[in-house]
Amino acid sequence: MRRILPVACLVGLLLLSGCLDLGFGETRLAEPESNRPDPDTDVRGWEDGYWWNDSVPVDASDGLSKQELEAVTARAMARIERLRGHEFEESVSVEIISRETYREQRGGGGSSPEWREQFWEALFVVDEDTTVDEAFGELYGSSVLGYYSAGDIVIVSDGSDQLRLSRATLVHELEHALQDQQFGLAARTTTRDGRLAASGVVEGDANYVEGLYEQRCAAGTWDCVEVPQEDGGGGSSNVNVGLSVATYTPYAAGERFVAALYERGGWDAVDAAFENRPVSTEQLIHPGTYPDGQPATVTVPDRSNDDWRRITVGGESVRETVGEAQAYSMFWYGEVVPREHYTSGEGVNRYTYEHPYSAGWEGDRLVFYTDGDQGAYVWQSEWESADEAREFADAYRELLAANGAESRGGGVYVVPEGGFADAFRVVRDGDTVLVVNAPTVAELDDVHAPGSLDVVAADAGATASSPLPGTTTANRTGAA
Repeated sequence: MRRILPVACLVGLLLLSGCLDLGFGETRLAEPESNRPDPDTDVRGWEDGYWWNDSVPVDASDGLSKQELEAVTARAMARIERLRGHEFEESVSVEIISRETYREQRGGGGSSPEWREQFWEALFVVDEDTTVDEAFGELYGSSVLGYYSAGDIVIVSDGSDQLRLSRATLVHELEHALQDQQFGLAARTTTRDGRLAASGVVEGDANYVEGLYEQRCAAGTWDCVEVPQEDGGGGSSNVNVGLSVATYTPYAAGERFVAALYERGGWDAVDAAFENRPVSTEQLIHPGTYPDGQPATVTVPDRSNDDWRRITVGGESVRETVGEAQAYSMFWYGEVVPREHYTSGEGVNRYTYEHPYSAGWEGDRLVFYTDGDQGAYVWQSEWESADEAREFADAYRELLAANGAESRGGGVYVVPEGGFADAFRVVRDGDTVLVVNAPTVAELDDVHAPGSLDVVAADAGATASSPLPGTTTANRTGAA
């Protein structure tokens, strides 16, 4: 489980330098005489020599020594137990590495499977000129603040001083350790939308606990150690903020979801969600739909000719689900949704994925094709009403226009140049929207021959020589 920066923070990201293993040392700090004695056995609210309300003999103005990190970590664990109502059953190791080291360890920059490249191309987030691995490598290399894996916490730190770390990141990753020991982190899902939804409980709980912890520090309820942070080398200008918004879903929408569960039934309701994970990002964005609201099952018939075949893995066709959160990310990145909307939320955090263009999602299916050299895809989505389907289809056509699309009539559009250059057929029938993508207009029918849905001309758009509804090709030339 990684802790990453939201997109709004990436512009001012501090890149960290230096590497130091700050694992627990053998020498302990002397405890103040005012601290209570240790219990005979491990109890909730006490860890490794420190009660949750103990003071710690730490002056962090020049960073933390190994022994000081040990004390800060032990007390943080005790406080998390106090907040969360669960006991740490095992010790947790903590290591600090530099961002340079993290990037070297992570690697990346290769090529993803063809279908994965098509997935992000279908969302107009990663174009054909950049591999998805390169885009994710830059995103994680610039934004990961720490991660938890198999009992170990790694903090990705910065500045010329090697002994500085973020308290919030430490608390976030310690909560992941507690989750792992109490519930387990793994969840069985088959789509990216399902993975974002399932991890929304994990990351949302960690963000929520982190927020409660920081509130007590800020209010003076708890005596907290402040570790001054040093400026680093500045952020990366190559981060794909569309990927960032999509990837941040479990943190932002997940925290809102967990807060709603807590209000509904306290920590018992949150604990239960680890056993019964949300199945779609719609449930994260609209907690009232959890747990009863299940996505519609969408089936896309294969109508390709002999030149095109579906991409398979292990003999099975690859079928993805975009979901509400990633549909929002698509419109936000293409500036169909205004940039400022993303940070207009209220409540536990300011990041919101709720917008009329993507709300009302019932289900979708995205399938991928290849002719051996080129790719194509078919994306069918279902909505709660015809009006919501129309709103989504209109927004999608505006997204096409933002990428320089030209209408060819009958619901067919062409993006003539750039990294998303392709042909598209967009058709709405009632509460269903179908998007067919192919390299050329002539190949649209080869990828997906028209059926009952495709012949519906409603909402097909303007005539062949007209711009798309509500836009002009002159002032909407491309996605940001």
